Amino acid sequence: MSDIDKILASLELIAELDIDVTAETYDRYFVMSPESVGLMTHMDHLMRGRMLNALIMLVMMPEGAQKQDVIHFEVKTHSANGVKPLMYLQLFQSFHGAVKAALGDKWSDDLEGAWTRETAQLMEKIDNKFGQL
Repeated sequence: MSDIDKILASLELIAELDIDVTAETYDRYFVMSPESVGLMTHMDHLMRGRMLNALIMLVMMPEGAQKQDVIHFEVKTHSANGVKPLMYLQLFQSFHGAVKAALGDKWSDDLEGAWTRETAQLMEKIDNKFGQL
């Protein structure tokens, strides 16, 4: 099972348990990244949910040109609004932490590794795009 398959399995499990981690993710995110609070004052809970959905879609996307195009678009758009690379990492880590907390004893070292590796791979791509701006 690939890392992405493991991540998707963890997300399917929280869906089966009927747990919405959106609020927990953003609570964690705003503690980790107080600077982002001001950038997101215009966003309601629905927009925040869509933002997490976009993150999940990005993780699910196969490697290739389309994924690179999406990353390029997201970085270009968000950097123009003051988003910094560290904020992406903090959002990924906040989402990871919220899913981990929701799963409790269903969380495993294997899931931890999958989430950590996928975050590192996404951040490498995001950092590269920021370097090209």
